[in-house]
Amino acid sequence: MDTSSDKAAIISLLKKYRAGAATPEEAARIREWFDSFEALQDDPALTDAANDAALEALERMFHPKVKVRVLPRILKIAAVLILVCTAFLFIYKQLHQSPVPITYASLQAGKGARKKITLPDGSIVTINANSELRIPSNFGVNDRVLELTGEAVFDVAKNNAKPFIVRSGNLQTVVLGTSFNVKAYPGDNDVQIAVLTGKVRIEKKAATQTTVLSAGLTKDQVLTYNATKDSLNIGTGKSAEIAAWQNNVFYFEKAGIAEIAAVLERQYNIHITLTGPAKSNCRYTLQLKNETIENAMRLLAELSGITYQIDHNEIKINSASCE
Repeated sequence: MDTSSDKAAIISLLKKYRAGAATPEEAARIREWFDSFEALQDDPALTDAANDAALEALERMFHPKVKVRVLPRILKIAAVLILVCTAFLFIYKQLHQSPVPITYASLQAGKGARKKITLPDGSIVTINANSELRIPSNFGVNDRVLELTGEAVFDVAKNNAKPFIVRSGNLQTVVLGTSFNVKAYPGDNDVQIAVLTGKVRIEKKAATQTTVLSAGLTKDQVLTYNATKDSLNIGTGKSAEIAAWQNNVFYFEKAGIAEIAAVLERQYNIHITLTGPAKSNCRYTLQLKNETIENAMRLLAELSGITYQIDHNEIKINSASCE
């Protein structure tokens, strides 16, 4: 390559490889390129054209005003080897420098707590209780990738050149600029993604392939994915209500006692024990708005007929009376 743009492209590709950001195809090209230099270094049968070109370059470097002389073949080969070794050493140093390791910053919100962070790109993330957000050190270099365990709302700053990707389990949500809620708590059967504004693409990643589950999820559409059953449901919902936990408001629609208890545990930093044969067909619709745990339990009992006992941070619910 002899143009400035070609040289710039090579340098850019090498930097990506060193940073660990090269695609598999780019990495393969670089390794193939490197192997070709190794082969050239050990090849005794250099072509006459290469000999002459290298010799002429060296003569012009050291004797710019002297006409190129015809030197013995051994000097030609030596000249070529100098150029080959120089190029080989440059490529070797570039490729064998250890890639810069990617480290992660972890932002955690414990039970009964929430946290909000503004990312370097201007995007805002609100993390729900008992959740963790992992931010890689190369965030924003080529793309904007985050890892979420738990639940969070993302208000994404638009950048067409750098997609914003949230990985939650084996699903990833890809956007350019929008806002959405992701719920993916360990132990939950389902991963839920609800769009507040704009449009997102939902993908399922496997070891060898990526499957698009939804190419365009829009406002008030909710995707629910069950990894155990590998089942998918896309429906309409009130996304603002799903994300209302940011304001300490919780909506339950046709929710079972176990589901409600799991939310209360996270939000109020308590431990709930369920006793009695809770019926799977018992479902309740309930709204809790800035309630204390005492008021929340009282409202739940009035609605469902359960009995309960509160002992500091321990609550026992007897759901035998569930009707």
